[in-house]
Order: sequence, then C-alpha cells, then structure tokens
Amino acid sequence: MEIIHRNKLQVFSKMETIIKELQSEKFGLFQAMKVRRPVTAFTGYDLVQWLRKRFDMEEQREAIHLSQLLCQYGYIYPLDLKSYSIKEDRSVEYRFQKPFYWPFSSQVSTDSIEYAIYLQKRSMRNKQKHGLEPYEQEAFDKLLKVYCDKKEFIEKQATEQVDEIKKKKRNEKIIFDQQERAFWRIHRPPPGCVKNLEEGPKKNFLPQQIIARKKTKEALRKEIAFLKKSFGRPRMKFSMVFESYKLRWEQYKEFDPFMDASATQPSNPWMSDETMLWEINSPDVHIPTDSRMKKWAISFYELINDPRGQCEFDEYLQKEYSHENLHFWCAVENYKCCPRSRQKEEMNSIYKMYLEKGSRSEVNVDSKTLDQVHQNMRSSSESNAKARYVFEPAQEHIYVLMKKDSYPRYLRSDQFKDLMEKAKQQPLTKRRFFFGGPKKRPSTPSPKINRRHGSSSSDRDVSSDISGESSPVHVAHHSFSTGNLQDLDSHKSSRTNSRYLLESLWTKAMEVVHSKPE
Repeated sequence: MEIIHRNKLQVFSKMETIIKELQSEKFGLFQAMKVRRPVTAFTGYDLVQWLRKRFDMEEQREAIHLSQLLCQYGYIYPLDLKSYSIKEDRSVEYRFQKPFYWPFSSQVSTDSIEYAIYLQKRSMRNKQKHGLEPYEQEAFDKLLKVYCDKKEFIEKQATEQVDEIKKKKRNEKIIFDQQERAFWRIHRPPPGCVKNLEEGPKKNFLPQQIIARKKTKEALRKEIAFLKKSFGRPRMKFSMVFESYKLRWEQYKEFDPFMDASATQPSNPWMSDETMLWEINSPDVHIPTDSRMKKWAISFYELINDPRGQCEFDEYLQKEYSHENLHFWCAVENYKCCPRSRQKEEMNSIYKMYLEKGSRSEVNVDSKTLDQVHQNMRSSSESNAKARYVFEPAQEHIYVLMKKDSYPRYLRSDQFKDLMEKAKQQPLTKRRFFFGGPKKRPSTPSPKINRRHGSSSSDRDVSSDISGESSPVHVAHHSFSTGNLQDLDSHKSSRTNSRYLLESLWTKAMEVVHSKPE
C-alpha cells in the first residue's frame, strides 16, 4: 500500500505543477488568451490549445485526455457544476480550483462528519440557491441517523460557518460556494458517477485484536517456520507451466467440439441440432467410439473416470486377479459421498473387506500407509470433518500402483486392441429408427464399482420397393426408443414420424416415375 500511495502522490504532484504553470503570470493560460480585461474563467478550447503548445503534443486527443484528468481530479471545475468532462469548444467555461481544495495538498477532511456539516450548512441557507439534491438529502438523512449523538456538534459547526460566509462580499460568496460544491462533487459524486478519488484501506484498518495477535512471538515463530518450508517446496517455472498447458491443449484438441469443430464425428452438437455425439458417448454403450478410447490411452485419469472405461478395465483386472484394487478405489470414492449417518458403518465395512489382514479382498498396502489409515480412523472419531478422508493415503497408494503397473499392461493387452478395432469399424453415421427399438444386451454390473454395462443400440432403416427399385428412406430421429406400438402411440412425436415417412415414400415414388424414359 505504501508503494501505491507513493505513486499516487507523484501523480498528484505532477498535476499540481501543471496547474501552477497554467496560473503563472508570465506564461500562464490567461496571458496566452491575450485578454485585456481581468478574467477568472476560461473555455475548454483555450485549455487544450495551451497544453498542446506547452508539451508539444502532436495529437489533440492527448491534450484533451490530460485536461480531462485535471477536471476529474478537482483541479479545475465547470461553472455549471454538471458535466465534469472537458468540451474542446467554447460552450462551457471553467475555473481553477482553490489550492485549499487540491487532492494532494488539501487541508479539508473528507470524512462523513465534515460532509454532514457541509450538507447541514446548505440546508440552513436559501433553498432556491443552495437546496440539496435528492441524493444529497438522502445521504444527509442517513448521516443524521448514524451520528445522532453528534447532531448538536454538526449544527453548531454549520451555524458558525454560515455566519462567516455572511461576512463576505457577493462575488466572493458565489466563488466560494462553487469551489466547495465542486470539491464535494468530486469526493461524494452522485449515484452512477465514477469516484476517481477512491480511498484505499487505512493502516489501522484491521481490528486491534488481529494486530496484537500478529505481534506475538508465537505468531512470528509460526511465520518463520512457514517461510522455511516454502523455501524447500519445488516451484515450476512459468515457461514449463505454459508448455504443459500447451501440450494438454494439443492432446485434447481433437476431442473438444469447442476447440476443433470440424474434427467432431459424426457431427458437432453445438453447431447443429443433432444429439448423436452424446448418444454414442453415453455411459451405457456397448462399444465405445474411437476418440473415446484414444482419451483412455492418453491418461489413466480419463480411463478410470469414464464409466465404460472403468468396466473394461475391471474385466481386464479380473483376468489378472487384481480387481480388488479397482474395487477398493471405487468404494472409497463412494464412501466420500455417503451420508454422515452411514459413515461409521461404511468405514468399518471398507476396512474389514480390503485392509484387514486375511480378508478375502485384501489390497497390497505397505505398513507405513496402513499406520496412517489407523491414525486417521482414530482421529475421525473426534472430528467428523476428517472422517471422509480416512482412506486417502491407501487410495493414493492403490491409484499409483494401478497407474504404474496395471494400466500400461492393459493398453498393450489384446482386449484393448480388439475393442479398438471394433470401435474403428463401427459406423459413425446418424442412427435412425422408426418401428422397433434397439435391442439391449443384458447388463453385467460390477458389485463394487456401482456402474452398469452399456447396451448396444442397433437401429435400422425403413426401405420401400417402388417400381422395382429399392432405396432406404431415412426417418427423422426421435428422442425415445421403444419396441411396440402402444408406447409409440403415447408419444405425439410418433404421428409426426409416420407423416414424414409417407411424405418421403411419396416423394421417392414421384422421383422414380419422372426418371423413367417415355
């Protein structure tokens, strides 16, 4: 915050230097205007031309921007006190603000009490000339409620200032009122206007208890210990992080319809109304797509988090007699999401089934990891928040074991290669059917994974023989699959499909008739 405050002061000091040059008696703005009579106001055109000549600005917009900053930060103000934007013509006149109200060297406090005194002073004077705006009246009412114990002090200060104003001359009163209103217009702008002079957090912004706690020896020792640990932590360079993100983008580009719209087969659902991509990649399909299996080969995470890939990997592990590893990993994942009332029961069940010595599905976990699990189970009785992550060390150990050992052998196995060949051979054209739904293969769910095997969807086309020629007629795809007419009659879309079939048959018949030679 000190650096920001220092930079802010430097900006304000440069602005004040420019304002002092503008008010100079030798080379100032009024001398450049060459007006004989004494003037106290100037136009936006005069200010822009003086800035362009003083700083050798080639473009006029640079001078307009600089004059805009001088007006927004309260060094100059318009006489109408409405628009605080510099107009480069001669339609609006401006005046220099009094150094007493400058942001950098201001001697006026901008807290709420001073603002309440200012509003009270205006409410005590002539309402036609000094009446409060609606937003000012609303702010004044709120301040009186907040500072109800200081209401007498606010009224007394406002009365004294009004008495001082009455002693001044008429012209001085007008200029003083304009300067004061311009000052508070900058610091307390109307709703919807930008407040350029945002005040940052103060040094004593934190409560005194937090400041006192930070100053204790124990807190400083903890901070030193934390900093020592941070020195030993490995940190990647930004170039390496960028390369890793780039590599991941290149790997997953062909699988993302947003990144590569043309590579998506059979069609991009984000660019068309077809839902075939979601259907062939659903969790319960019998044969996965080629692109889906390519993602399995990229990382073990993609395989184990895909329901269909998890089932295929489970079948392979059963052949190798190591399927208990996957079952344990899935059981822990389900345990993390179970209700709190069943946590203790599920925790004991998982431990007896997979981690207890001599159990039927005991997993291969080293003694150090098992000791951590025992310690977590003992501490979980004291804190329910840690109960969901009791088996985290063992789960990570099994995950790494499957990733380093079973996963590479699965990718080289005949089961994965045969499934890949089937995936490549299956057509990716849009599947359409009318009467008769897809025949589902009986599911063989795994008892520990809680996933279902998919069912194959074999759709058929409707063909007709017209004038000795047979050609398939594709029917519009509907959102249900059924095998009898009773279910079809329950859906309104079946009537549309029947009508579309008859129209397609009639169109095909007319094409055949017109194509025959006379």
